[in-house]
Amino acid sequence: MSELSSNLCLEWKNLNYYVPLTQQSNYNFWQECRKVKELHLLKNVHGRINTGDLVAILGCSGAGKTTLLAAISQRLRGKVTGDVTLNGVAMNRSDMTRISSFLPQYDINVKIFTAYEHLYFMSHFKMHRKTTDAEKRQRVADLLFACGLKDVTHTRIQSLSGGERKRLSLAEELITDPPFLFCDEPTTGLDSYSAYRVIKTLRHLCTNEPLRKTALHVDNLSTPLAATEEKSYQNGMEMEMSFVDDGANFDLSGNLARNGELPLSMLNNGTLNTRQKKAIVCSVHQPSSELFELFTHIILMDEGRIIFQGSTEGASHFFTNLGYELPRNCNPADFYLKTISDSHTERKDGEFIKSKYDAEMCAQSTGNWLLPCDYDKDYLYSIKNIKKIRWTHQVYLLLTRLMIEDFCNLKDGIINLAIFMISTLTLAIMFSGIKNLTQTAVQDINGSIFMLPNEIVFPFSYGVAHTLPGAMPIMRREVGEGTYSLSAYYVAIVLSFIPVAFFKTFLFLSLIYGTIYYTRGFMLFLSMGFVLSLSAIAGTGYGLFISTLFETVTTASECAGPFDLFFQMLGGAFYNVDSIPLLKYLSLFFYVNEALFYTFWIDVDEIDCPANLENACVQNGLEVLQRNSYRTADYTYWIDCVGLLGLTVGFNIIAYSLIRKYVRRSGYY
Repeated sequence: MSELSSNLCLEWKNLNYYVPLTQQSNYNFWQECRKVKELHLLKNVHGRINTGDLVAILGCSGAGKTTLLAAISQRLRGKVTGDVTLNGVAMNRSDMTRISSFLPQYDINVKIFTAYEHLYFMSHFKMHRKTTDAEKRQRVADLLFACGLKDVTHTRIQSLSGGERKRLSLAEELITDPPFLFCDEPTTGLDSYSAYRVIKTLRHLCTNEPLRKTALHVDNLSTPLAATEEKSYQNGMEMEMSFVDDGANFDLSGNLARNGELPLSMLNNGTLNTRQKKAIVCSVHQPSSELFELFTHIILMDEGRIIFQGSTEGASHFFTNLGYELPRNCNPADFYLKTISDSHTERKDGEFIKSKYDAEMCAQSTGNWLLPCDYDKDYLYSIKNIKKIRWTHQVYLLLTRLMIEDFCNLKDGIINLAIFMISTLTLAIMFSGIKNLTQTAVQDINGSIFMLPNEIVFPFSYGVAHTLPGAMPIMRREVGEGTYSLSAYYVAIVLSFIPVAFFKTFLFLSLIYGTIYYTRGFMLFLSMGFVLSLSAIAGTGYGLFISTLFETVTTASECAGPFDLFFQMLGGAFYNVDSIPLLKYLSLFFYVNEALFYTFWIDVDEIDCPANLENACVQNGLEVLQRNSYRTADYTYWIDCVGLLGLTVGFNIIAYSLIRKYVRRSGYY
């Protein structure tokens, strides 16, 4: 990316935001019973920020701080009107996500990674696809140093303190070195010292001042390295995973200089290698006087309106000139909020101050709301032409992350597998008495075959339905920031279930087959295992469909019963499939039951039939298939396998469409 202009100006004018407000109306049952109105949250706001500004948005609860922050950064979903421009050029959502980063109020990341692993992993997504491995490592090391995280480089995120997690999230957003950064209440939940460290870090990112010990609180920074001395790297990670990036091999490992020192290239005359000053906007709730002094500008809000915007020094003069003098030893933030908050008092001071502020801004206007700014065409062109990693590589990296998560949660996986094997052992014991192909054994074998898909499909479908919602917040944030595409994430999830499906299915069938069907040979074992594995994969698609059809796990679990009953009734175990010639093809149980019956019975030429048996005998396996109304053609097994794959694709297409619709409707945060 080319060098940036030192004077980037982001402006917004006439921003309005509306959300639907639904009211019930029972005045006439036969007429309209619901009226939809709109709630006006942002009311014709306008303003500007320049690189080098650290801006605090202040206001009481419900004043619209976060809404304004999201509207300026274009992270809002819904009805937003108005203009946002960079140096006079209109910016859409895609452009804004490229030149800015959004730090949400709550930390949303994978907790099992260490600080270095997380940043190094995200650097593959955020940086240019041609960025070298050394450059990525250097950027990550720089950010760990700049954000005061050197001591916790190899500490897992779940073990970090609140302030360290907040600074790690900040470091993640700084990977691409964006000129604009939006932070939603970065001090929430932190003690006063941790909050001060976070805001102090933001202040120095804005001013691009030298990074001293006192500036960024790197308390144990060793003495500066000699200009001619090179430091070698060593691997300090607990685990290592190989990544492939357009022909280059990368490993997920963190490298810092030996003895805890930082590499030479990290220190550039005491400064972090950033390209320019930044403009940072924060929504802040009740900042202390020490925090307030760190901000260069403030925006005061009440009821979705901007009451005042300007420098912190200018605010003091402005309020004093209007007769609102700041008392001695008083927190300026508390004083301003008490003065302007008409919505929480019976006074009209806020309305009066806003009218004076609007009049002053109108007097300064030159007739054009866009004040003269330097226009850096090269930069605006370059931000639209950053090439990130390809879609296939996104899938590979996300699949790797999911596998690492499963590996780190190995204890939970072993417990789930143990529970799964208990039910398998129970089933094996119940049907272990089947030895010969007699008339009585036919019913027992059919019952055992009908039980196999149930023990495979439902554990996989309900397991997916309970795990996917927990991953949604991370996915929504990272997809919303353009880190990767939603389709890449969904494909990675689907692919991550395939090895587990085959492993658990063949493990399950090994115990069952060894106690019931062991006399039939190894090829039958492989045929049954393959079709059961396909049913497990179809079950994951079914679970994804159920979990995305309903927005909560509780609702999905309660409403899955009718779907389960519908598919089981069409499977042939409880209802003759000839009575439902078309609907049966909608059930994954029909395909797997028919394939299992076919592969087991089609080669059985004779079944023992006693002479004194009162009921009609079943002479061979072909008659067993015909009595259950299953097909007997040579291609039956493979047709059923194709049917299972077709249902899997159908379930996943519907699930992906529902996830995409949900994310677009609910937003990314």
